[in-house]
Amino acid sequence: MAIGRIMITDKKMKDLQETNYLQENGWHVRTYTMSGRQTYLQGILFALPFLLLAGGMYRTFLLERAVLLDHTGIILLAAAAVSLPVHEALHGLGWKWGGRLNRGQISMIFCHGMPMCTCRAVLIVRAYLTGTLLPFAVLGSGSFIYLVICPGTVSLLTALVNLTLSGADLAIAYKVLRSGADMVADSPDEAGFVALFRGEE
Repeated sequence: MAIGRIMITDKKMKDLQETNYLQENGWHVRTYTMSGRQTYLQGILFALPFLLLAGGMYRTFLLERAVLLDHTGIILLAAAAVSLPVHEALHGLGWKWGGRLNRGQISMIFCHGMPMCTCRAVLIVRAYLTGTLLPFAVLGSGSFIYLVICPGTVSLLTALVNLTLSGADLAIAYKVLRSGADMVADSPDEAGFVALFRGEE
């Protein structure tokens, strides 16, 4: 569809909602975004089953051969410092593959000192979900494999970081599926997305 190549600018998402082009061509727009608190709480909620699985597996099957280290705070910060940019880069890679996008349609920005990847194109739902869930698929499964092969403080904290980071992505993917959207646009300034519906609401 032609709308799959519409570019979203850096303006507020309100501008997208007011775009005459979308309305004139029979599209309706609904925004699904979360505040910082909602993102944190829903992210933890969606990540919790996987966190419990990793912790339970570690404690039940892997603790006896685990390599335990001190300075867990430093290890946790190091795991987050490595995982966060990789996590965001995987979002971009997934959107690029799923939507067959050009380089300019994916951008890495810094928000409050943190890297964030945004997609500037309207995508079909499958392509949007590919980018949204790729970090969970790669880093989440990779963390479980790493935890089994090399159990210990480093692998456990790395798994907890990667699974927690993916919690908000799981929440967004759930909302996308529940929305029944025909097309999806990434929100450029908040956690969430804009759902586009063809025809009458």
